[in-house]
Amino acid sequence: MKSRLSAGLFLCGVLGAHLAASSAWATPPDYYPPDYTNTIEASKSESGILIYGNIADENWRPIITAFNQEYPWVKVNFLDLASDEVFQRYYAEQSTGNSAVDIILTGSSAAWLDFISKGNVVKYDSPEIPKIPANTVPSPGIYTISYDPQIIAWNKLLLPEAQWPKSVADIAALAKADPSAFDKKIGVMEPMGTSTMQSIIAHLIKHSGEDREMDLFKVLGPLSVVARSAGPTYEKILTGEFVAGFNLSAIPLFPQLADPNIANIIGWAYPTDGTVATMRNFSIATTTKNPNSARLFVDFLLSKKGQEAVSAGGLMSYRTDIDVPPGPVKIAYSAMEKAVGKDNIIPTSMDPAMLRPSAELIAKVRGAFKLPN
Repeated sequence: MKSRLSAGLFLCGVLGAHLAASSAWATPPDYYPPDYTNTIEASKSESGILIYGNIADENWRPIITAFNQEYPWVKVNFLDLASDEVFQRYYAEQSTGNSAVDIILTGSSAAWLDFISKGNVVKYDSPEIPKIPANTVPSPGIYTISYDPQIIAWNKLLLPEAQWPKSVADIAALAKADPSAFDKKIGVMEPMGTSTMQSIIAHLIKHSGEDREMDLFKVLGPLSVVARSAGPTYEKILTGEFVAGFNLSAIPLFPQLADPNIANIIGWAYPTDGTVATMRNFSIATTTKNPNSARLFVDFLLSKKGQEAVSAGGLMSYRTDIDVPPGPVKIAYSAMEKAVGKDNIIPTSMDPAMLRPSAELIAKVRGAFKLPN
């Protein structure tokens, strides 16, 4: 299974040069302001855009290709960093006065609160706002590119089909019935180990109740092996080292399911007892030197065409009016809702109480997994 690049510069200017001869930008939708053409024209004298984010190359390629079909003159430079590193690099460069980043894009949860409080967000109102769900605009100027659902997964060859789980509770029931078969054979992203995982677990507890979640953690915790990212866990499920996993980001897995050798071994599901959908957010940064190009990119990402490209890249779109590209997985919010029901989808928010859970709760959860505080 191909792993995500840890920090590589994805340069897409060549796409713009290639497409310039064959494509022209489309007419803006009729609900865009009449002077939007001024933004388009002004972008032609800018130098492109630089994005700091945490989306892998294979997720970006369909997005950049589709964007350059609309705006072939806009060169897109993307630096792929870890979630928290996105902000760390931004602040380090900002302190020297040398920052040239135009857009910040990351799922790092609590760090966004600091970014907002320090005045680093350009409060741009996209004309796409009326067309997207309200919770995908969590704060003025901050938008959501995609949902990142947290799923369960298992090895189909190690679990009889009658035991394939539909929920985290199902995995816990299997493990409780036969602990030796699951001992150190369940993978999970480190509980409360990052700001993102703190947000995920806090939202789960708010949805299902602390007692219920802690009961599950007390069963699964001693049998689980923790990891800092989902990719290695899927690899171990694929090889049979793990029987199952839970609280795993779906994004590293979905593109791999096009390979039948993987799809025939790894089973997966949106957990019916609560599927957390983390919000991968982005905004124009106040350091932008290409504001018009940045606005074009923001509006494109939120648009129907942009969200179709998001889905084509293996990320989950939240728009209900998109045409989902063919493939082994229907990567769209509508498919998740059909699988588990609207009430069992838990979108994350920017509520400080959810992003910064108490030290007591963090210690309690980590204790259930026998992890140090």
